[in-house]
Amino acid sequence: MRKIKAHYIFDGYQFHAYATLVLNDDNSVKEILPHSDVEEAQTEFYSGIICPGFINAHCHLELSHLHNQIPQHCGLPNFIKHVVSLRNSIESTQEYMERADNSMREQGIVAVGDISNTTQSIEIKQHSSIYYHSFIELFDMFSQTQQIFAEGKALFKTFRSASIPCSLSPHAPYSCSRTLFERISEHAQEYETIITIHNQEHNSENEFFASNTGELFSFLTSRNVSLQTKKPSGKTSLQTYAAWLPPLQHIVFVHNTHTVAKDIDFLLSLRSKDTFTFVICPLSNKYIAQELPPIELFMQYGISVAIGTDSLASNTSLSILDEICYLQEKFPKMSLEYLLQCATINGAKALGIHKTYGSFNLGTTPGVILLEGINLRTLQCTEQSRIKVLI
Repeated sequence: MRKIKAHYIFDGYQFHAYATLVLNDDNSVKEILPHSDVEEAQTEFYSGIICPGFINAHCHLELSHLHNQIPQHCGLPNFIKHVVSLRNSIESTQEYMERADNSMREQGIVAVGDISNTTQSIEIKQHSSIYYHSFIELFDMFSQTQQIFAEGKALFKTFRSASIPCSLSPHAPYSCSRTLFERISEHAQEYETIITIHNQEHNSENEFFASNTGELFSFLTSRNVSLQTKKPSGKTSLQTYAAWLPPLQHIVFVHNTHTVAKDIDFLLSLRSKDTFTFVICPLSNKYIAQELPPIELFMQYGISVAIGTDSLASNTSLSILDEICYLQEKFPKMSLEYLLQCATINGAKALGIHKTYGSFNLGTTPGVILLEGINLRTLQCTEQSRIKVLI
């Protein structure tokens, strides 16, 4: 048995001042004891905040070799162009992915929703202490749908054979035909899996659907993507494709930078709040286009929000704490308690692993991390804020 006390215990939902986290010998949670002036024997005391391990709800391990290779603030269409040209620029990416995996563990990340386009990351995931859910990302660019879907199913089978949790997912609405959406939805219902999708990361995604205009439409046309038969919907991206997703499977919408209230109203007319999560990747949005998602709008609607780092192609680090500190800088009134919920239990629910990760609920084994260098009076990040992994 192990007893851990700190200025604050954050249990995945709320703070407990001067409480004690009690763990069983297998590091599962036994209980949280309230503050007592009586000192108990063999209790460890830490200065800071004790928290469950972080959940990185969106990452691209396969792009780790592109760290510092793409210029910042280039905009999404140019960013995509750089990824396409640089993705296969080196023979082996294993060392870079292993380094990224180690970095996330050092940053207190215990579970990751990872985008996979190939089998390259399987060996690293098999040997990592991090829980990975691999979203096998498909895009058909509005042609060769049957072949692309068959290749995706083969990858799905390979990941499952390697005992790695996985599911098929569409890359983004502007790169997938409706037919591919429907095939992926049928597959998700058959295997009862979650789906993720890059959603409204750039305003030109909405223009692409509403009027067949904008930077993304021009970019794809310049790359000889056949869009002649695509008819403008007169609606935003989300309002166009949301009905193509399975209503009961959990959907992880990523970025949501240009999602507005009418989009959320439309989404809620189709599905309940407990069937989707909005994942935000603020430092990636800053890196690519100097933008931020309307997180305060999401809070007003009571939508579950989780946090991702995105890839090292569009971020300087894979640190959930860095994301939290940046959000506090941009939204000073946003409480640390709320942001830690996004970083723990909300991410765990998004990946369907909340019975094990994301909280200090009885019997869970979520990992234990210490947030040091936090201003304990204001509960604000400082330049000295850092993570220490305890379990």
